[in-house]
Amino acid sequence: MARLACESDTGRIGVGFSMSDKPTADTLQKQLDAAQETIKALSKRMRQLESNASQLPFQKQLQSYQQRIAEKSKALEKAENWFELIVQNAMDAIIRLDHDGYIKSWNPMAEQMFGFSEQEVIDQRLEDILIPKHLHATSLNYFHRHLARGRGALMNQRVEGLAQCKDGTELPVEFVGSVVQQGDTLAYAMVLRDISERKAAEQALRKSHADLEDLVEARTGEVRDLASIIEATLNFVGIADLQGHVLYINPAGRNMTGLDQEQAVDDMTVDAFHSPETYQLLQERIFPQTIKQGVYESACEFIDQQSNSIPAACTFMSLPDTHGNPNRLAVIARDLRREIALQQQMEHVDRLESMGVLAGGIAHDFNNILTAIIGNTGIAKRKIDTYSPGQEYLQRIEQSSLQAANLCKQMLAYSGKGDFIIKPVNLSTLVEEMHSLLEVSIDKSVILKCDLSTTLPMVDADITQIQQVLMNLVINASEAMLKQSGVIVVATGIMQVDELCLNSSIHKPDISTGRFVYLEVSDSGCGMDADTKKKIFDPFFTTKFTGRGLGMSAVLGIVHGHHGLLKLYSEPDKGTTFKIALPITESPKQSEPTSKAQIVSSSGLILVIDDEETIRELASMILEEMGFEVITAVDGRDGVACFRQHQHRITGVLLDMTMPHMNGEECYNALHNIKPDIRVILSSGYSAEDATARFKGKGLTGFIQKPYLIDHFQEVVSNCFNSTS
Repeated sequence: MARLACESDTGRIGVGFSMSDKPTADTLQKQLDAAQETIKALSKRMRQLESNASQLPFQKQLQSYQQRIAEKSKALEKAENWFELIVQNAMDAIIRLDHDGYIKSWNPMAEQMFGFSEQEVIDQRLEDILIPKHLHATSLNYFHRHLARGRGALMNQRVEGLAQCKDGTELPVEFVGSVVQQGDTLAYAMVLRDISERKAAEQALRKSHADLEDLVEARTGEVRDLASIIEATLNFVGIADLQGHVLYINPAGRNMTGLDQEQAVDDMTVDAFHSPETYQLLQERIFPQTIKQGVYESACEFIDQQSNSIPAACTFMSLPDTHGNPNRLAVIARDLRREIALQQQMEHVDRLESMGVLAGGIAHDFNNILTAIIGNTGIAKRKIDTYSPGQEYLQRIEQSSLQAANLCKQMLAYSGKGDFIIKPVNLSTLVEEMHSLLEVSIDKSVILKCDLSTTLPMVDADITQIQQVLMNLVINASEAMLKQSGVIVVATGIMQVDELCLNSSIHKPDISTGRFVYLEVSDSGCGMDADTKKKIFDPFFTTKFTGRGLGMSAVLGIVHGHHGLLKLYSEPDKGTTFKIALPITESPKQSEPTSKAQIVSSSGLILVIDDEETIRELASMILEEMGFEVITAVDGRDGVACFRQHQHRITGVLLDMTMPHMNGEECYNALHNIKPDIRVILSSGYSAEDATARFKGKGLTGFIQKPYLIDHFQEVVSNCFNSTS
């Protein structure tokens, strides 16, 4: 501390000047101003003393003042040097203005920050140098008002703004303004700091913050979407901690396991959803593998609240904490019950189709054999005397063969290739006509009731086949009463068949949806359990002590052969209902005349093409008996060669459908190419509808199904090949 004082008669005049280690510009300026005032006072006092220099005491006092003034001036010079050193080396721009706003000092940092040299700015107005033009209107009046008053909101406060550099760029700055008293006038000192880097950092921080908010919002949206997907998915989704405590189960999982949607799961553990054996498997193998691999797929069985087993295909996942360590396990499980049921149904359908193909093939081959037996029996009956004892044996052979042929028809019906004679049928009328026959076919303790629609549309059906179906269902319903009293109801009506109805029908047929007529047979008998319902349509399955077991399988084959569907409703001790639905006839069909054609003497050459020698021989004998010449071929390829050689003499062709090397369809196309107007009768062990389906629109002359009686064979041949027909 340097202190200078002067004493006079009127009192003490003094000033103190203090220099700290880090004086501020404002403090230094005030101290310098005070020192200057003190020096003025001392100089005035010296002049007074000099006028009294003759007085010795005053002379000594004057010398003392002069010494002290010298010391004070030296201290003042030191302070000014210190102040100048601070200003010149400051890291901020320091500018001094006079009371009119003209620049009086400009330190090196100001030159570096703004690009103006000290010579360029001294005695220039501050607003002309640093204040951007677009800010003049709002800044100048405010700035000059502060200079004039020496006070204001901006004084001694940190303020941010823009300063214009020499190259025209604008620099963000933070400045502090202070008013300095210089005698009777005010000066203005400004300290400005370049904050461009801070502003850039703040901008980057704001952008980073905005990007982070956008990312958080996006991730939040993703989490919301994921949560919505999990809530809406049809698969089981569950989360548990590593101790086995359940944390979450989605709605589909609750439905699958029988949990109420509002039921809390916080107090539940994983073992509540699995059998002890499965839970042990989870603990010993599945959970450790999941934690090790992150994702693990495995089949797994759940149990519902009633302890029913639920097979599922599962994907297990390990969920990490914030440090990447697994702390939860999640599982996505797909309920396989429906898939397994569909797979079993498809396998069952495949087995039935295989059995159907087998049954159809066997029936076809048996029909070929029976054709030879029945045909040769008929020829034998004609060859021997009418009253011969052998006639009775031949009649028995023929009757047994016809019974075997009827069994073959049932097998073909089961395979869906039965011999259907299709014509418009009213199912209500059919039931009414069979009512008496049905009543005598059921047990006397059973009551038969009918609930028939009186305005029923027609359906395209084979009356005999539908009668067989109805008889079979009614007899089965009667036997389900177990010799006790009960009621059987036969009903007809109209129903709408949609995809849901098709999916719930027996062995879903490949038919179109629409309006159907139904025939329903219900009983109040013993009903069937699930296992019986699965097997009842299997060939050769029966619940009776005796029987061939083709009954319900033949019914199903007949229904599907009519492009219909069959539904079954049954529970133990609650009775059974079979519902058959057939498509409504689009347009009435006229019945073909059934009058027997007159057999007349015939002539001409007939080509018999069949791979069975017995059939060729039988047909040749019958045709020769009718007056035709006959040549034979062993298969389709041989038949085409024979026809090409004798085409100008051949009157007609008897063609088998199923043959090796070249089948009946291929052979017919070849014959038709050689001679387009050739008459061809197709012969097959399959039904007319099935066998002739590939020949529609190709000019097929006729069809005869094996096995055939001689009279029927001659009638068809006479209608087709007789030149007078």
